[in-house]
Amino acid sequence: MRRITWPGAALVALLASAVLGSAAQAAQSSWQCGATAASSSLIGNPVFNPVTSSANPCVSNATGADALPDSVGAPANAISAKTASATTIASPANEIPAHQAVAAIGRVENLGIQLPPGQGTFTLGVKVANAQANGVCVSGTPVLDGSSQIDGLTIAGQAVPVDQALQQLSNALAPLGLLVDLRTNEQLRSSGSLIVRAFHLRVLAAAGNPVLDVVAGEARVGFSGAVCDPTGQTPGGDATRSGSKTAASLMANGVRGGTCARLRMYFAKNHKTSYASRLGRRAVVRGRIVNCKGKSIVRARIDVVHVINGKRKIVKTGLRSRAGGNLTLILPSNTKTRTLRFEYRGNLLSTKVTARSTLHLTVRNRKGRVVR
Repeated sequence: MRRITWPGAALVALLASAVLGSAAQAAQSSWQCGATAASSSLIGNPVFNPVTSSANPCVSNATGADALPDSVGAPANAISAKTASATTIASPANEIPAHQAVAAIGRVENLGIQLPPGQGTFTLGVKVANAQANGVCVSGTPVLDGSSQIDGLTIAGQAVPVDQALQQLSNALAPLGLLVDLRTNEQLRSSGSLIVRAFHLRVLAAAGNPVLDVVAGEARVGFSGAVCDPTGQTPGGDATRSGSKTAASLMANGVRGGTCARLRMYFAKNHKTSYASRLGRRAVVRGRIVNCKGKSIVRARIDVVHVINGKRKIVKTGLRSRAGGNLTLILPSNTKTRTLRFEYRGNLLSTKVTARSTLHLTVRNRKGRVVR
């Protein structure tokens, strides 16, 4: 594939830009999703986004380009990348919104940003920037979630840890009177939408005016109306386009996640899968999630299923793996006897469980009787 070059000096965004519908459409129950492979803005000029995909209601689509047109009025060779793609997913197709899951995915490889803006004396490089956002109904409630990945950050050809990049860029641009704001895994939420940005760089003049704004990997999903209430809903049109089947396979749960993983959970007190506790005490559960290559899966969403008296009662989705794939869950002090099933779904658009770990908690009162 030929190298993609965006001549715009201040490109903002490599990935997803959701376009919410008109007032008439917003009144209906629907999912929204969108993706923009590349967009740019120079010192407040209008955004330039030649490769984009968006839909309301959300449909599956995948787009990309081998070469992009020139950005008018911007210096040449300001930003380049080997590949870039914008993908949206609605699965299954031809279903009502309440029975669908949706996603937006944006990915760029070998991104190069010439700094300082307009001069290009050194290159800020990003080997891979990937962002994904998804929406799905869980127990009748819309849940919006997302994650991102940044690998291979370099400054002037030298590898730099992400947590040190801000300081090094600030030191390099300070003599020119420029300020730097760098954010990774940026997530912006509202009551009905989620934006995930893998990499967000802003270069500002001393007065705070924007000079350069670049986002590598931005994904958006959202919903309107009672999207998880099937009453009166009708299936959307089949607008699936080429590449959507492959795109669905990219909707991995967590960084380095996928459809092959190993999950181990245990009680912190005895490092076992069964534990007897006293009512009023908090039980702590720890664990780790890795892929089949033994690499930790970071920011993986783990579904926690509470089985009480043999019946599936509660499903919680807030447990996330952190650095090293490590997991920690502190149960409330009023938790009673139950079975806890920790489930990892490698593809967030699927209900198939990739890895599972089951724990048994027995809670007794002061008289030694089991509390159920």
